[in-house]
Amino acid sequence: MGIFKTLVNDLVGIEKEYAVKDLGIFTCKVCNWWKDKQYTWGGTVRLPFYSEETVILLEGDASAPFAQQLLELQTLLQNWKSMITRLDSMLPNESRLAHKEEIYVSWQDTFYPEAINPAIPTSDGWEITFARKDDLKDYFDFIWKNNTVRELTLEVGA
Repeated sequence: MGIFKTLVNDLVGIEKEYAVKDLGIFTCKVCNWWKDKQYTWGGTVRLPFYSEETVILLEGDASAPFAQQLLELQTLLQNWKSMITRLDSMLPNESRLAHKEEIYVSWQDTFYPEAINPAIPTSDGWEITFARKDDLKDYFDFIWKNNTVRELTLEVGA
């Protein structure tokens, strides 16, 4: 039934908008007759300290993103500097272990947050992906949960 609902939603769903103070507009295509369906709301945001835009995805229902998730996102963004500090202490060691020191040595100047979305499948925490500002395809991602960086993965693009 899930594939059928997704297909019908994509074909006949109505584009809805939801404004989030200090973040912007999140959009989602919904079918109002399926009140129990969970939807993905998406928005593009320019976070402080970055000139590039970040894609943010949120889970919700047909009317809006879930209030609890919006609250958790706002907490994440308020504690952004703390997360960056933790990354700054981890990346040198992790990049050395992966023999990728030269890629991540000045990561704060080279990378930006490309995407933030709820950690799947548990939706407990946030999956955050940092991509390069230039044309190279290197990136890293991790789960931010309980003020801790988990599952840090460094990837070198082709």
